[in-house]
Amino acid sequence: MLVEPPLVVDTDFLSSFAWVDRLDILETLYLKKIVLLEEVAIEIGRVPHLWTRVEICVSKGTMIRVEMSVDSPEALDLAKYLEDGKYGRGEAACMAYLKHNSGTLGSNNLADVTQFCQDNNKRLLCTGHCLCQALISKLVSFNECESLWQQMLKKRRKLPTSTFKKFITDFGIEI
Repeated sequence: MLVEPPLVVDTDFLSSFAWVDRLDILETLYLKKIVLLEEVAIEIGRVPHLWTRVEICVSKGTMIRVEMSVDSPEALDLAKYLEDGKYGRGEAACMAYLKHNSGTLGSNNLADVTQFCQDNNKRLLCTGHCLCQALISKLVSFNECESLWQQMLKKRRKLPTSTFKKFITDFGIEI
């Protein structure tokens, strides 16, 4: 499902997997093709046990930590996105980065980022897409996907449907 690497992850997307201690799913599906922007790292770092899990991925090299230089086009666009107040820091950073670089956006904030992806010809993956890919790849069973979905919801993650099964149905995904 990752059409254009790397997968540039925003905070909510990444924390969905970190909260349920299943970053291994992302690591396996997108090995060394995950970009963790500094702004996202800072947001995740506000929850120490989540940061510990993410930091392990960075230290193993399965996630690449990227910092935008202050005078780069990405940083200028980040400032513009933050100025209007519509986006969180992580989302804004991902959009700014992807405006100038190849890649796919990993985000659950579909209402906020779908238009950006359409306007900039970028692929968008949400947690549900990744769980579908994990199911197809036989990393997890359907029941595990449903259980993870419910655990993520309990941790107040923004998911587009109330169940994993409903995600598959609503998004027209064939497994």
